[in-house]
Amino acid sequence: MNYTKLALATSALALSVASVHAAPSINWYGFVDVGLEKYTDTGINGGADIFQGQDTPNGNSNEKQFALTNNVQSRIGLKGEEDLEDGWKGSYRLEFRANVLDEGGQALRTRLGWLGLSKGDHAIKVGAQWSPLYGYSAWNTHRSESHGHGSYFYTTDQLLGSQAYGFRDDSVISYTYGSGPYSASPFTATVALNVADDSRGNDDGLYNDSGITGVTVGTAASFGALTLNAVLVKSLVKESDIAKAENVDLTAPSLIGVGGKFQATDVLDLGFAYRQIDRDTDKDSLRSAVEASVQYQINDKLNLHVGAATGEDEDDTQRQLDSNVYGQLVYQVTDSRHVRFEFERVDYGKSDVNGTKKDLGNAHILLFSMRQGF
Repeated sequence: MNYTKLALATSALALSVASVHAAPSINWYGFVDVGLEKYTDTGINGGADIFQGQDTPNGNSNEKQFALTNNVQSRIGLKGEEDLEDGWKGSYRLEFRANVLDEGGQALRTRLGWLGLSKGDHAIKVGAQWSPLYGYSAWNTHRSESHGHGSYFYTTDQLLGSQAYGFRDDSVISYTYGSGPYSASPFTATVALNVADDSRGNDDGLYNDSGITGVTVGTAASFGALTLNAVLVKSLVKESDIAKAENVDLTAPSLIGVGGKFQATDVLDLGFAYRQIDRDTDKDSLRSAVEASVQYQINDKLNLHVGAATGEDEDDTQRQLDSNVYGQLVYQVTDSRHVRFEFERVDYGKSDVNGTKKDLGNAHILLFSMRQGF
């Protein structure tokens, strides 16, 4: 058969079907983000809470003068929605990290991938999606593009599975009432269940048999210019036969967070957050951090974001967080392109090593970056 005629026939069939059943919308989006980054540390090997960038060829270490980095993961995505019966809407999203610097690395990696169903104030999503922990807690104070998460990592890195670090959850079923955590809804709440998202185990199998391995509950209420929010994250554990046979004691850490945002003026936002995690150890299992930030729109093109935090661990042998300071300056060249400067520093104080106080040192990072969106 002539391939041109076949293509025309196929197109005609597709159009006739689309006229009966409206096809979902298709929207491509993404950006390329590349920066020049300088990392140094004293006492801490490789840093503990400072993010050293993504897809940095040959790594980014204290021994290098600087490194080229795809710091916030250049990405390409596809999203859309369609109208269903009785006021329901179906939606979807596929988003991939694009490795634009290291040819030998994995070119595309899934960041988000979910199907959604919504009606009015009710929405359900299934798949890999943004964590409510970030939306209902970190967004109060962490407005920087890549750096400025030291105190956030200080607590969230103690969680399990994809709940750890609290950015995206890999395998989740979520329900949201209202417009979600990033909105100014009078009231909104989200419940998310992590499905089989605990990889602890060995060659014989997994230690955790629980089908639902984690739950996150977040809520926010807005009162004019003030938004208050809270979040609870809890790991769920059911010891498998393998864990019992090997006498493995599984921990089930939990985290609570409270905070808020206040729009003081049209150009000035203030943020506050407190987080505490219980590692579920026998004693001295609590770790906490508190922070505040300011975001100021200097003019139509220039935005400044700065913050400071401190934290502590009940266990004197663990690293402390004496201080964490960070900042970001963004210049919007056009609607689709910006350049920015970021910095962050963490100081870890002293820990108790065999009865002796040992200085754990500090780490800091500087970044100059450019982004082109589409």
